[in-house]
Amino acid sequence: MTSTDMVIKFEDISKAIGDKKANWVAQDHPFLKLPDNELVKRLGVNVDKEQLQARIKTPPPDMAGLMNTLGRKEYELMIPPHPFPFPLPQIVDWRNRLGRNNVTSIKDQGACGSCVSFGTTATLESMVSIEHDAIFDLSEAELLFCGGGSCGGWWPDYAVTYLLNRGISQESCFPYHDHNMACATCSERDGEAIKITQHVVLNTIADRKNYIKNVGPAVCVFAVYGDFFSYRTGVYSHVTGGLAGYHCVEVVGFNDFLKCWICKNSWGTGWGENGFFCIEYGQCQIDQSTDPNGFPFWGIAGTKWFKP
Repeated sequence: MTSTDMVIKFEDISKAIGDKKANWVAQDHPFLKLPDNELVKRLGVNVDKEQLQARIKTPPPDMAGLMNTLGRKEYELMIPPHPFPFPLPQIVDWRNRLGRNNVTSIKDQGACGSCVSFGTTATLESMVSIEHDAIFDLSEAELLFCGGGSCGGWWPDYAVTYLLNRGISQESCFPYHDHNMACATCSERDGEAIKITQHVVLNTIADRKNYIKNVGPAVCVFAVYGDFFSYRTGVYSHVTGGLAGYHCVEVVGFNDFLKCWICKNSWGTGWGENGFFCIEYGQCQIDQSTDPNGFPFWGIAGTKWFKP
């Protein structure tokens, strides 16, 4: 994680939003009073450049094969070919999808660079809800501190690998605190842990929307600048402030009318739209629509109980 002269004065941010006619509103959040070295602790992605390049070159997923493997017959019609010369705009939001809320409550990672664990765990919790109609509060602490991560940051590929091999237990088995912790799960860990059996890397806008619409939420990474800490509502776009670092969150949907991804953050309910936010397509390296150095999305699915 790095920090480079972040401009985070509320007045400066508000003025920049107005000058650039951006479609979001800032708030004078307590984050803006923190020194840069404390702000970066609210992030936590250490970019693995070698793995990033490998993921960007990953071939498109076999969506039909994935859907068949997951037994998702009700979604076997993907976003279909259209008689019109362009796809119709769509809105997908797993907080209200097919009559259900499949997104768990907002959490707060505190002053620990644990966003990769929070974003990945949130996505896993959503997939358990979608696939099993069950709500679980899963252990971010296990994923981070038993998976090889720390408060100094992590990378999503390592989190996905741990979920494939071991899964994670319930929050009560290994409660989270915002400081480095030794791996110490409970004796019931293996009997209650949940793992994944499928994962995909999503590089194109079409693949991302197809996956989110038909399978579920995904994990994303994006660059965070000083102004983002003040986000209150609207569709975020970077207007001012230096690079603070990189952040990982759950993408719970998208809105083609507003041209944005809908995301769940891990900074508590007092930030943003009760903990959620919208970010414009192509902003802050969140996708490759305007930036060839953008990050992929990671999809995780096929949730089941861990069996040693």
